[in-house]
Amino acid sequence: MTGQVTFEELLGQLKRIPAKWLDDDGRKVLESITRVVERIDDLALDQNLIKTILVEDPYALDVFRLFLDMSQDIFANEMGARNIKGDFTSIRSKCKNDPEKIAEALVELGLADAINTHRSHRWTLQDVLWDRYGHMRGRAMTAQRRGATLEDAVESILNELKDEIGITFDRGGNFISRSGGQAKADFSVPSREVPHIIIEAKGYEATGSKLTDVLGDILKVLRVKDEDAHYFFVTDGIGWYRRLSDLKKIVEHHQHGNIEMIYTMSTLPDLKEAIREIIASQ
Repeated sequence: MTGQVTFEELLGQLKRIPAKWLDDDGRKVLESITRVVERIDDLALDQNLIKTILVEDPYALDVFRLFLDMSQDIFANEMGARNIKGDFTSIRSKCKNDPEKIAEALVELGLADAINTHRSHRWTLQDVLWDRYGHMRGRAMTAQRRGATLEDAVESILNELKDEIGITFDRGGNFISRSGGQAKADFSVPSREVPHIIIEAKGYEATGSKLTDVLGDILKVLRVKDEDAHYFFVTDGIGWYRRLSDLKKIVEHHQHGNIEMIYTMSTLPDLKEAIREIIASQ
């Protein structure tokens, strides 16, 4: 098992929690934007040209959707109403084999008019701010899912251990100690019934009520858990920089032996090894 982490060490590990929007598909769409814009240039966009671009570029449909300003779900609904079934990803995969039908639907949706409108539009500062505000709202909504991103990372490690050494675990819900006490836990190993390992995962990108809740959640677990149960805390996010006093209190609980170890995204491999050692020692 590893030694204790200091407040300064933990602070040095904190970083933004990735929202994971720029995955492989995201990068391919960004590359496709450049190709499609260069391809259409100042050409008159008709159904034949749309069909040709759909065949040439596997992510052209994403670019055309952006011109139409539709989410993937709304776009899929519009295509479904035109008898092109499936979610956005499956519709994208059909572009190679059935571009004529999809090009026809794009024309019906007004793609040519949308592109011509954007071509002729002269952007003002107000337009820039409106557009930026819309994207910031989107990022704010994404930030609400960052805590889940951290939990997903922990679950990924537990699934790896499940495959490697056969552990079992429960995600979420209340665990129950030998005395019958209950408290919430993000992960309980091997189950919620008298867990041998308890893991709490909380990530913060912005301040808010959840930052004040975490200390209370930790204290509830400490009051209820069995003495021989291992308790780990996983956190990350730059929101902690505005609540350093709370972070210090959590580190103090760790240094007093109440929390066995505190991990961040960058040290999650150490959590995996710690769990492996615990299981091997049983």
